[in-house]
Amino acid sequence: MLLITCPVTRTDELVAHRRIRSVVNHPTHIAVSLECPACGGTHVVRTGRRWEAARARAGTASRAAAQTSVADAARAARAGVPA
Repeated sequence: MLLITCPVTRTDELVAHRRIRSVVNHPTHIAVSLECPACGGTHVVRTGRRWEAARARAGTASRAAAQTSVADAARAARAGVPA
């Protein structure tokens, strides 16, 4: 049994092994494609430390870029330059 969070219903669901459709081993993670008992759709669940680390780095980079653009707009507003 696997415990997943359905992205459609946002509920935690127990998924039996017989509902697993495929398992793919990637360098950064393992992707498990399974049939969801809650919504009936097929979801891909990814696991792995390197996958989580890469997602965390990407999130930090996008937040830093957003903060930089806000700071640039504030600087331009103070200088009287139209954005």
